[in-house]
Amino acid sequence: MVKIKIDGVEYEVDEKKNLIDATKEVGVEIPYFCYHPALSIVGMCRMCLIEIEGVPRLQAACNTPVKEGMGIITKSDRVKEARAGTMEFLLANHPLDCPVCDKAGECRLQDNAFGSGSGHSRFKFEKRNIPQEEIGTNLIINHNRCIVCYRCVRFEEEKVGESNLGLFERGNHSIIGLAKSEPINHNYQGALADICPVGALLNNKTLFKSRVWWYKSHKSVCHGCSTGCNVTTNVRDNKMYRYMVRENFEQGMFFLCDKGRFDLDWMNENRLFSYMENGKNSTSQVVISKIIDRLKEAKSIAVLGGAHESNETLETLKQNLSSLSQALGGKSIQWETRVTDAQNKETEQVDFLLTKDNHPNTKGAIDLGLTTPSGISGIVSAVKQGSVDLVILIKESIPEGIDPNKVICFDTNLTDAAKNASLVAPIQIFCEAEGSFTNKNGLRQNFEKSMNPIQGLLTSAGVVELILGTMAKKMEVSVGNR
Repeated sequence: MVKIKIDGVEYEVDEKKNLIDATKEVGVEIPYFCYHPALSIVGMCRMCLIEIEGVPRLQAACNTPVKEGMGIITKSDRVKEARAGTMEFLLANHPLDCPVCDKAGECRLQDNAFGSGSGHSRFKFEKRNIPQEEIGTNLIINHNRCIVCYRCVRFEEEKVGESNLGLFERGNHSIIGLAKSEPINHNYQGALADICPVGALLNNKTLFKSRVWWYKSHKSVCHGCSTGCNVTTNVRDNKMYRYMVRENFEQGMFFLCDKGRFDLDWMNENRLFSYMENGKNSTSQVVISKIIDRLKEAKSIAVLGGAHESNETLETLKQNLSSLSQALGGKSIQWETRVTDAQNKETEQVDFLLTKDNHPNTKGAIDLGLTTPSGISGIVSAVKQGSVDLVILIKESIPEGIDPNKVICFDTNLTDAAKNASLVAPIQIFCEAEGSFTNKNGLRQNFEKSMNPIQGLLTSAGVVELILGTMAKKMEVSVGNR
């Protein structure tokens, strides 16, 4: 840490950061467009100009390192005039289409125009008009809104490892466009739209879905794989609309892949809200009673899955299953959360964020000891041999070789497993309660409750608790009738 002066006030800041990040930590905002903490610094937008004591010319804060004893001025008339000039230049050709732009409400151009702009334009000529293009399988570019910050080009080259975009022409004719004949088809088209500081890059999947100020936002963790990227959920009318990146400087989390970002429809559609028996809707009273009968009849029970559940749900579920085993006279209940090959191996990356393990909490389940020496193959063999004759499946597919008639399924959606299993109980999705996931590196991260479950819908742990409660009531009734 070093001491510097910002507008005459002394602060202690991190000397490893540049001026934009260092001043932001102490509550002083320096406006910018092209800078991004995880990308190379190019200083293209000239929005972050500041004065440094002893230096005659204005300097870009993004490429100025912090030094002990330095003094900077961020609010002088000279700095304000420079920023107003930059904004006037950027807005000369920018269309006034905020009312129809999807970026409105979270646009840096809007924020900086309001904070540093002059309030009127001297540009009297006709603005340039370049047709909008589809440049990806889920990516649109509006050239008229682009301010040529070069963020998208740098992100692709430095993070994705591809060079699909480039800067073409010069001066007033400069545009960002495709450098290849094929459209962009990688796993980070959502990230390209996300890092664009204006509404130039947009995704088809979220286009015109909702205004950002209509959302209720909560801190969460992406469910798409074992990386555990930090996200902000955007919920409206109790439906999940978007995942947006929640930057985490300490863990170096600044981006989100398309696999996690757009895998949201299952939270809103095809949900399982009814107890089921042999593929047909039933009631909790009937299904729970039959689950109890099946549990009593079984010689040995196996539980499969659970790595989509939070640590808190798994901890409670582990305790409840232990109580259930005692209630069944000490009957064996073995639990294996590793149901895929990727869960049984060291972490394998698909790209720089996405892993092959599509479970967000495999590490948390392993840390709780929810594994067996023989693994999933051993349990499947035991079911075939008859030594295990009942399987409780928690939000997973029925493994090949297991008779669906031997399966009791806990699921959030009307999946093939729910349609084929003998008995089915609906459960909450993870974001209908607060909790935590443990990522591939062993980092335990909390998430907030984003959506409200329908009345009566329980967690997987809650279903087992309901089973225990029903068994206790039946025991009381049987004792009272003697």
